[in-house]
Amino acid sequence: MPSISRFSQKQLDSFQKSNSRINIFEGPVRSGKSFISLVRWLEFVRSGPPGPFVMCGKTDTTIKRNIINPLIDLIGSALHYSSGKGEVTIYGRLMYVIGANDDRSEAKLRGSEFAGALIDEATLIPENFFKMLLSRLSIEGAKLFATTNPDSPYHWLKQEFIDRQDELDCSVFSYHLDDNPSLSESYKSNLKKEYSGLWYRRFIDGAWVMAEGAVYDFFDEDRHVIQFPPGKAMEYYLGVDYGTTNPCVFLLFGYNPSHYPNIWLEKEYYYDSKRVQRQKSDYEYYKDFEKFVDGRYISGIYIDPSAVSFEQELRRNGVQNIRKAVNDVVPGIRFQGQLLLNGTYKICANCTETIKEYATYSWDSKWSERGEDKPIKKNDHGKDAERYFLFTKFFKKPEKGMTENDAALLERAYRSRY
Repeated sequence: MPSISRFSQKQLDSFQKSNSRINIFEGPVRSGKSFISLVRWLEFVRSGPPGPFVMCGKTDTTIKRNIINPLIDLIGSALHYSSGKGEVTIYGRLMYVIGANDDRSEAKLRGSEFAGALIDEATLIPENFFKMLLSRLSIEGAKLFATTNPDSPYHWLKQEFIDRQDELDCSVFSYHLDDNPSLSESYKSNLKKEYSGLWYRRFIDGAWVMAEGAVYDFFDEDRHVIQFPPGKAMEYYLGVDYGTTNPCVFLLFGYNPSHYPNIWLEKEYYYDSKRVQRQKSDYEYYKDFEKFVDGRYISGIYIDPSAVSFEQELRRNGVQNIRKAVNDVVPGIRFQGQLLLNGTYKICANCTETIKEYATYSWDSKWSERGEDKPIKKNDHGKDAERYFLFTKFFKKPEKGMTENDAALLERAYRSRY
């Protein structure tokens, strides 16, 4: 049985004091907020008012990864998940699983009434969904628990709920890295090295700051560009950003975990029809693609998900291993930045167009003032092709390492003080 010292005072305080109608756990990555919010949710499932519950996130996939799997680690067979029905039972209580990927998701809540709600990554949830959900928490004693990383200071969650917590029935618990006692000093040191600029301010310092200036403001050719590949690739991959009036980009990546760096951009194809004043057909691009690959076996081709016609052209000509890329722009940018900062990914010097874009790819200040992070849609074609491959192939969220003993300990601490 672990000792009480395993938990920080912030975790214990937020577990015991999260008794408002709205309870928000906010702070940087790996700060312990998600862990304690799940343990608090389990306690509320047992003690909350009768009625159905709901668990929400950006997509069903992120809900399973960030909520359901960690809860299974905590309570095992006390949780039953029916993915086809979008339902979970915990300790015999029914709860629905609802993804909220866009504004249309709000319709999934209409006509419902809930006794409790858990939201993963609340800043990624549409505002109208969040507010509709609050209106559906109409059973006496219903509560909402939400976790979030910091975002723009103009984000609706910050301005309308966190900044107004004293006016509302709302409790906000702000975390920092030192509030997670399970992290070693060496891990925290390494984590800090993996972020820079905007992401460091948000995900290490825990500050709600605007995105402005260059997206990759830390990019340094002396650190991130190499003259030649570090060795022979174990596997080759391609990232494809397709364009007709816009540039069309193919990027060839080498991967070998026994080399440093493990991933490198080996060569690029960059055709700008506006610059040469001639557009190419899908078949012409396929012939260029074939020449670019130069007989290599390609383990995966990560293509712009909107490039339907070019994908079909590739398939008609027998090209295999095509994957539709995950087009999550901001998470993909953040992940690519981490790979550059920790030295896992570098760019060969002959990829001149891709390197140039690092200096000009910038945040859109107009969107930042509206509370959203979006890069300007210029000088981004190589950046998109890089992100398609790197994020889709390699991104994996770290495990949270929760145990059933952790839940039992915190429940006893809670009950002993109330």
